[in-house]
Formats: sequence, C-alpha cells, structure tokens
Amino acid sequence: MARNLNHSYLNFFRGFLRNPKQNASVWPSSRRASRAMFDGIEWDELEYVVELGPGTGRFTEQMHAFLPLGCKVLVIELNPTFIPKLRERFGDRFEIIEGSADEFEALINERGWPRIDLIVSGLPFTLPEPVKTNLFNAILRQTKKNTRYRWFTYFPRLMEPHYQDFDFEKVRTVYWNIPPLSVYRVN
Repeated sequence: MARNLNHSYLNFFRGFLRNPKQNASVWPSSRRASRAMFDGIEWDELEYVVELGPGTGRFTEQMHAFLPLGCKVLVIELNPTFIPKLRERFGDRFEIIEGSADEFEALINERGWPRIDLIVSGLPFTLPEPVKTNLFNAILRQTKKNTRYRWFTYFPRLMEPHYQDFDFEKVRTVYWNIPPLSVYRVN
C-alpha cells in the first residue's frame, strides 16, 4: 500500500512539473482538506454527484466512504495517468472517465440524470479561457437549480475575481495542507 501511495504522489508531482496550470499543487490534498470540503454535507440527501479533477482521489475517497450505496457518481479526470488507480480504488461504485470537466452537463444528459445534487471540484481557476468559460457557465446553470458546488483554492484573493458571478462563501481555511488551502461553496 505504501508503495502505491508513493507512486500516486510521484505521479501527482510529475503532473505538476508537466503542466502547473492544470495541476496547481506539488502535493495531493490532505485528509483535513477532504473533511473541510464536505463540512456540513448531508450524505444521505445525495443521489447524483459529479467530481471534477479528482487527481489522486483524496475527495473521491471521502465520498466513497460516506455516500449512500445507491448514489450515482461521475468522476471526470483529464490526466490519463490517474485513471487506472482511480478505477482500481473506486470503480466498484463510481463511474470514472477521462475527459474535460467542461463537458459534464452533456455527460450527465447522456446518462439521463434528472439533476445534480453536488459538484465537487479539484480544478484550478487557471484553466484555459474557453474551458473555464464553458465550465463556469455550466456550473452557474446547475447552482441556479440548487445544485451544491464545492471547490478549493490555494490562492483565495486571486481566485475570487474569477468567481465574481457566483454567490459563494468560504467554508474554511485548512492550514494543515501543503500548501494551505481554502474551501468554498455555493448553495
């Protein structure tokens, strides 16, 4: 297990070196960050969940442990090096696909979901502009339908202007993370 864990961290670090705008950190999120991400979430109320940019799966792990067995979960990861481990760890209950986060609405429509209860994002706000515009517009449409949206950032002051169209609030800052991060929510 320790060897697999070290391999995941090494893949994460390599991803940062290859594309720091896509992978904004050199290290995966901590367990404390994962707990903060889901602070106040009523797990039993969730039936349809989307995770964008799970990386090594820290938030996915928390969802796997606490979501009801019948909950439908779509996990979308762009980096193909993370997909096999995510499928190995969570593919028994979650659908894990390689793809771009800005396509999540089309993917949900293909699956016939009536709604999305929660969107969890590990994506940076430094995405390429066309992707970010499409993604944020889709998230805005969903949050207007009462979808809950959770995300984090390492740079709150730099992030806030990118989210000016969202009615967001900070959940918590997690100092026991490398680097420290802040978790935000809509709805």
